[in-house]
Amino acid sequence: MTQTQDIAVGKTGVQRFSGLGFSGQRMVHPPGQLLGLLVGMPGTGKSSFIQSNPNAFIINTDGTSTTNPNPQACIWPGVTTEGEPMDVGGKPMVLTWDKILKKKEQLINLAKDSMSRPRTIILDSLGPSIQLIKDHIIKKNGKENWRELDGRRAWDEAYDGLLRFSLELRRHGYGFYYVCHLVNARIPLGDDRYTIRPELTITDSFYKSLFPMFELVAAFETNWKTESKEVQMKGIGGKPGPKKTETTKVQKYYMTINDEALAGITKCRVNLPDKIELSQEDAWSSFEGQYISAQES
Repeated sequence: MTQTQDIAVGKTGVQRFSGLGFSGQRMVHPPGQLLGLLVGMPGTGKSSFIQSNPNAFIINTDGTSTTNPNPQACIWPGVTTEGEPMDVGGKPMVLTWDKILKKKEQLINLAKDSMSRPRTIILDSLGPSIQLIKDHIIKKNGKENWRELDGRRAWDEAYDGLLRFSLELRRHGYGFYYVCHLVNARIPLGDDRYTIRPELTITDSFYKSLFPMFELVAAFETNWKTESKEVQMKGIGGKPGPKKTETTKVQKYYMTINDEALAGITKCRVNLPDKIELSQEDAWSSFEGQYISAQES
């Protein structure tokens, strides 16, 4: 029996492989659809940044109050006037990992049913989330405390649970950001000598497993600057008088992408500026505009 084989003569790879997928097309995630990590010292504007995103759903494991003067994001749990965690409808609640998993299923069902939903899920922050998942694992295994578990296996389960949480939501079309705190670590150099270096408040092994998957890891920084402006004084009879220079100290907020001090922590797949100044109220919009411009360049 003679067999024949058709050869795609003169066809490009795009034409020959079009039945398999999307060949030869540039595909990029918009900034709200990334898998990313936001890091920074306390008080550097991380929470204010994520709260300014109108399409974000923030899982508030920190249990903190809002820091943005005009928050746009959907935040859960809320915080009562007495400072206690609050569920939808104003009900008091105790946040657990089980409740977070139920919220994840609610988000997935919204996506499956093509319902109105947020676009970006943010876990704020990793430290308390790790403690919640540890409590979940202790209870699931019928133990009293973490020390009763097989240490390495238990940690692997905790980290796998945190990673799987974001990946399942990503599979249903959500963007996902983790938030993590930085601390200044004191690194010995020799006899009575040391240097200060920023470090993450999660273990190196966990970060090494996450880092390759992130499309963006951005650091938040703040500093105070002195600004001067001329003020017109009033003269006699309401006429303009002499001008006076007034100086004020203003707190500035920045997202840092490239900095030698943060080598091995930050990364980005598009060519963003090394540092982006962010307005406190509308920080997400500032970042979004810069990211989209970098994608198009």
